[in-house]
Amino acid sequence: MGNADGLTFTATRDEFHYRPGAEATAIYTVAYPVDGAEVVDHLLISTAAVGEPAVEVTTEHGRFSVWRHPADPRLPALAAACDPATVLSWLGQLPPHRDGIAELDISLLAYRPLRRAVLRLTADGRTWFVKVMPERKASILADRIDPVAAAGLTAPIALRPRPGVLVTAAVPGVSLAQRLVDWQFLGHALPEPADLAELLDQVPDAVTDLPRRESWADRLDFHSATAAHELPEHADRIASLAARIQTLLDSLPAGPVVPVHGDFYEANIFVSDQGLRVIDMDSCGPGHRVDDLACCLAHLAVLPSLSPESYPRIDEVLAHWLTDFDQRVNPASLRARVAAVLVSLISGAGPLAETWLELAEIWADSAVSAHGKLARRA
Repeated sequence: MGNADGLTFTATRDEFHYRPGAEATAIYTVAYPVDGAEVVDHLLISTAAVGEPAVEVTTEHGRFSVWRHPADPRLPALAAACDPATVLSWLGQLPPHRDGIAELDISLLAYRPLRRAVLRLTADGRTWFVKVMPERKASILADRIDPVAAAGLTAPIALRPRPGVLVTAAVPGVSLAQRLVDWQFLGHALPEPADLAELLDQVPDAVTDLPRRESWADRLDFHSATAAHELPEHADRIASLAARIQTLLDSLPAGPVVPVHGDFYEANIFVSDQGLRVIDMDSCGPGHRVDDLACCLAHLAVLPSLSPESYPRIDEVLAHWLTDFDQRVNPASLRARVAAVLVSLISGAGPLAETWLELAEIWADSAVSAHGKLARRA
């Protein structure tokens, strides 16, 4: 609780986003009385100098930019995407809604201040997704989506209502995350690891002509820095782990450059009677298959700690998929890259951060062991 110029208010920090070498941004919920009624705002405070509509505030700790959500200075279209009247006008351009919309719900699914936002629109029972980002990045993302959608692997762009905004439909089916739950408790069929490999094989060769996005392993230094910020008491331990992983990455083969998804895990893979599909093509392009498989395994590995009641049998899946993936890529390189992905997840792990650090260490140890076995066979 605070008091400024006679105004009593409460402020709660909801999120903190830290990018080493760039900026730190905090999101606050601020409540204060106006004419006897409580007003609730979401304010963002950033070390980035962003200009209007943010205001600059100088304190004893430095200069900060402050703005009210959704008026993000680097996402000028976000306010429009959060406005029901504007969204209704957008969706009215699409064939299913040209006769009007009776019910509309707008939900903010993900928000990285100054970088991107994802919203879900539900209009008369039909679901759409809106991605908001800087105009140049939206054009690059469209270039990534188009060839994959043409191959039938993701939803095509339905609408580009204004610069920096892409609208897509939902892909059919349920996420692999949900199918894993349904497999454990309802006996629903689970994709085989060969099915996942085949899905990646179908990503068209054309994406290898796109700009390459660095993998989680490529940005180990960045992610180890954010992990150390999350767990400052373990900074030396994280630095030692990162150095060990980097040594492995430098000495182990990554395999040929092939089309990759770039963020291949259970939330971005969808299962239906029509087969497997993917969403979130932001990192699609040229890369190494081992990074997609490592991303998949790393996210599987953290599911039991995230929700033990929902994922009691993930160890079975993890062992089965790892055995298959070992036949497709270098086993030591795969494990080292799983460890690197786990390091990248620590900064957003909250109370599970230390648990995931321990997991990363276990996978790094496994990489060293696998490397030794391969060396002895040679």
